[in-house]
Amino acid sequence: MTRHLSKKFAIVGAAESDLGKVPGMTSLDLQAQAAGRALRDAGLTLTDIDGVFAHVDDKFASIQLAEYLGIRPRYVDSTSVGGMSSVMHIRHAMAAIEAGMCEVALVAYGSTQLSDGTRKVGGVPEDMRMPRGQFITPYGQLSPIGYYAMVAHLHMERYGTTHKDLAEVAVAARKWAQLNPKAYRRDETSIEEVMASKMIADPLRQRDCCLVTDAGGAFILTTAARARSLKRPPVYVMG
Repeated sequence: MTRHLSKKFAIVGAAESDLGKVPGMTSLDLQAQAAGRALRDAGLTLTDIDGVFAHVDDKFASIQLAEYLGIRPRYVDSTSVGGMSSVMHIRHAMAAIEAGMCEVALVAYGSTQLSDGTRKVGGVPEDMRMPRGQFITPYGQLSPIGYYAMVAHLHMERYGTTHKDLAEVAVAARKWAQLNPKAYRRDETSIEEVMASKMIADPLRQRDCCLVTDAGGAFILTTAARARSLKRPPVYVMG
């Protein structure tokens, strides 16, 4: 980020939807639930939102969310690049606000993968003319776990990282979850349990992998000047 944008923007509200297995809810329901809670957290209403940034398995995610919420934003963005999409939306929202395209941005995501019971590893048919279709998919690399496994192997070879070192990450994550009353799994685990779990993509085992849940999340981003007028202490975007 260029230096002149640091601390010019702030997150003023954030919230989650119901978590775990939430039957009877669509991804839009979960996004809307999280958005409503984030707005209440910020002390704002839907009429304050003029920018919507959302990503699900649909290229019109932000437009659908805006229609679902009954708002007509001046700016929408449905960029979807996997798990870091919402992080990218922070940058995109900042750019849109800086350009005068919107002032208060809603960023949201929702998924019902646990209730759906899917093991989906791809969204659209692979284009075999592209590098991924030629050099990755034919060899069984169909999910993010496979990519992370290759990175983990490289780290092990380059720095001497061990399976036990990787297991410590999962154990630490579970310990932090025990401090969160809304966490999906709050029971303890151990290095031994992680290392004994099923191998998914060597060297990553089942307990190294992200839990699959139904969940939605949302946050509100605006200018630092607007943030100072709201009820919550702002969280400034530093870089």
